[in-house]
Amino acid sequence: MSTLSQWLLLSRIHWRMLRVKTAVAAGRSLLMTLTITGFLIGYMIAAYWLFREGLEYVGTLPAAGALLSDRLIYVMFFCFMMMLVFSVAVTAYISLYRNRDTRWLLTLPLSHRTIFLWKCFEAAAFSSWGLIFILTPLLLAFAGMRGVTPDFFFKTALVLLLFLIIASASGSLLLITAVRWLNRRQIAIGMVLIGLFLAGTALHSGLKDRKIVQDSGLSAALTFQRVLHHTGVAVNRGSPSTWIAGAIVDWSRPYRHFGSFLYPSLLLSHALMAVLLLSLAGDRWFYQSWNQSLQQSAFSALRKNKTHPESRTRANPHYPRPSILGRIIGRPLAAISKKDFLTFIREPAQWVQFSLVFGLLAIYSSGLRQMNGEMTQPRDLYLVAFLNLAVCALALSTLTTRFVFPQFSLEGRRLWILAMSPLKLPSIITQKFVTSTLFSSLIVAMILFIGGYNLQLGFNDSAFFAVAVVLLSFGLNGLAVGLGVIFPNLRESNAAKIVSGFGGTLCLVGSFIYILIFILLLAYLRWDIFKNNSVDPLWYRTPSGAAGLILLGFLTFITTAGPLFFSKKKLKRLEILANI
Repeated sequence: MSTLSQWLLLSRIHWRMLRVKTAVAAGRSLLMTLTITGFLIGYMIAAYWLFREGLEYVGTLPAAGALLSDRLIYVMFFCFMMMLVFSVAVTAYISLYRNRDTRWLLTLPLSHRTIFLWKCFEAAAFSSWGLIFILTPLLLAFAGMRGVTPDFFFKTALVLLLFLIIASASGSLLLITAVRWLNRRQIAIGMVLIGLFLAGTALHSGLKDRKIVQDSGLSAALTFQRVLHHTGVAVNRGSPSTWIAGAIVDWSRPYRHFGSFLYPSLLLSHALMAVLLLSLAGDRWFYQSWNQSLQQSAFSALRKNKTHPESRTRANPHYPRPSILGRIIGRPLAAISKKDFLTFIREPAQWVQFSLVFGLLAIYSSGLRQMNGEMTQPRDLYLVAFLNLAVCALALSTLTTRFVFPQFSLEGRRLWILAMSPLKLPSIITQKFVTSTLFSSLIVAMILFIGGYNLQLGFNDSAFFAVAVVLLSFGLNGLAVGLGVIFPNLRESNAAKIVSGFGGTLCLVGSFIYILIFILLLAYLRWDIFKNNSVDPLWYRTPSGAAGLILLGFLTFITTAGPLFFSKKKLKRLEILANI
């Protein structure tokens, strides 16, 4: 069989599996399926309306509306390209080198090239569907604002497919190159150097902008010029994001024909070249990189045994002395917490994404100081503060859905080991909730304090937003942990596939709804700022303020305790594992 025939065979098998799983999930909980569908349709409508209003507002700006609208499209596709490359690399790493399914496929009469191409396609599909879901209402709003012809949508769909192929192939090629030719130490050193370079570049740019502002003031023209300067990387003509954004912008203007065929031709040629390079890499590098990955894991285990020889002998029959954490919460809970921490540290796919997202949020919050020169009214400052809270909450919801939700499912077939431990399964669920909540709430609270300090809101109001994001962290982690137990997938070892299921979608949608209700209620408590353009330091002593705080606490309690209660109730069906 040819490579294409083998690949089509795998696609037919997985398509049948997907149809059966979807039918079973829809048949078991029809009401839940209809609810999720309604939420998704509501999101599409709301996102389209918000994007349409935002683009129309930007388009009405004098002398620069059209330029800013086009630049937003360029920046959006550049950010999506970077996100997709990184996401595909992480997902493909788990699917290719950390999944038992790959070991089983290698024993079948399938070529290594076919297995590699299928796994890359699988990673691209799991990483791209969310991007397409977010991108669709934005492109529809942009097309509606420009009044495009019907063929615009067909051409945009074609170039979007080519763009996804290029970005996904770039992530897969980056992954296999790193695994085949670099070891863990070299990869870690490279990431540290890249991080230092990016941090130094951001620091240099921030100091330069601050000096310009101090010397010449923060005029509107200068602000506009600096904004365009910082987005220059998104319009680099050597980037595929520039090609697709340029093609879409050109097609939205019927009187502009220059570049209408240049950019799609570049996308098509590079997409074909990317597929060819993927095929060559799968044929020549994949099996060697897979063996090298296993060898590095074995060497790490040997080094660990040499470092801790007492683990291989029974010379010391006594138990080790409990750690400080073990003395506080008990040895069993401390052991489970240590296991989760070591699992997190040993998986670059997890801590790299956490570091990237929270690092970008910290850089973003530290840059709010530059906005303080133009905004002197309390209404404007607190509007930015609420938007900053919304951004941090949405990022936190994405991370809790991506990492906290699949924690229970990732235990998989090893769940019987935990069931035989001195801890009951409900205690383990509580431990996962407490650990993830403490870790995430501490980081986002620090980011909110940084943002409040840069906006010069004062300690009380900075603490107000920090406490708000801590409450949001409780609700989001409780929702993720609880739904992760209610909708488990114990047969899957890939976290991305677990999240892409029914339960992960429900968790993401529920998180968005909770954040929306929470922030709207929080804004209502401080509505005097937007109404009177003044800050009342004793707002919480008013009857409406006290009632609002009670309602916020009750909303957080229901969102946190509800999923955890039903998850522990479902765990009673799994307690039989303790007798194995």
